Amino acid sequence: METFCLKPRIYFGSDALGALEALAGKRVLVVTDGFLAKSGLLDKLKGALRGCTVEVFDQVIPDPPLELVARGVHTLESAQPEAMVAFGGGSPLDCAKAMRYFSARPELPFWAVPTTAGTGSEVTSFAVLTDQEKGVKYPLVDDALLPDAAVLDASLLAGVPPAVTADTGMDVLAHAAEGYVARRASPFSDALAEHAFALAWQALPAAVAGDLEARAKMLLASCLAGMAFNSAGLGICHGLAHSLGGRVHMPHGRLNAMLLPHVIRFNAKEGEAAKKYGRLSQLCGRPGTARALASGLVRLRESLGMPARLTESVDRPAAARTALADRCTPDNPRAAAAAELETLLREVV
Repeated sequence: METFCLKPRIYFGSDALGALEALAGKRVLVVTDGFLAKSGLLDKLKGALRGCTVEVFDQVIPDPPLELVARGVHTLESAQPEAMVAFGGGSPLDCAKAMRYFSARPELPFWAVPTTAGTGSEVTSFAVLTDQEKGVKYPLVDDALLPDAAVLDASLLAGVPPAVTADTGMDVLAHAAEGYVARRASPFSDALAEHAFALAWQALPAAVAGDLEARAKMLLASCLAGMAFNSAGLGICHGLAHSLGGRVHMPHGRLNAMLLPHVIRFNAKEGEAAKKYGRLSQLCGRPGTARALASGLVRLRESLGMPARLTESVDRPAAARTALADRCTPDNPRAAAAAELETLLREVV
């Protein structure tokens, strides 16, 4: 027997921030980063929290470390809010998820408001945390991490820099492609992944150029891809990206952009995965083969000015072992040994 569950409730479209009126008059803890805390966007969020007493935890940094989460838990338990709102990209959302999860108040009402189109964290039971001492990223996976509500307001993406839009957009494509061929894929997750991939493929170049309508499409694609992989799983692209991300300072989506074409070629030796990759390629107006999909992703990456390889040196055997132990790796459609993962790493390191 298989299952498919949808959570959270999603608010989207024009003036989606208006949904936060449901929290009117409550004590609210907003979890965000220092940049957003100083921007006009946080004021916009506060304006939607009408009559609320708002406390802000703005210490989130990229790839949130375990120590940061511990500080956040202390803040949450001291503030005693009636609701929590995560506001930002994947790092604030993941940090807020972990804060609630490890606190004494795991049932606290939790809203997620993304300001980038990439992680899909607003609809997933994943939170990626970093052990800085060990140089390892840990994907925490539990349905208790799912927010209660997600607000998709494209106006929040208007000022996102092109490079960030490119990084997060390639993350969307990686989520959709990996979720589509993952071992736990189903007809429901397939429908979400197909639409997410085709929508992101079409919209990403214009979104990077600053087109707000295209950025709105990327926000929807990110959410759809998040729902897909949350049900189906991911694979070795993310296992390798998590391993590398714990060792080098580089955006997660950029690492996925480097790895994904090589992972597609590796997985295409498994027949069903090859057929599915071909289907994705056709949806994007390309020949229906895995090879065409991989080469198309390389060209897209190049057109966005993204690198093909790391410049830093990495201990490949150690990185391969870490990737093999990653929570995402078992859902890959083709089993991979440590030596095979090391070979894939040679393509980017």
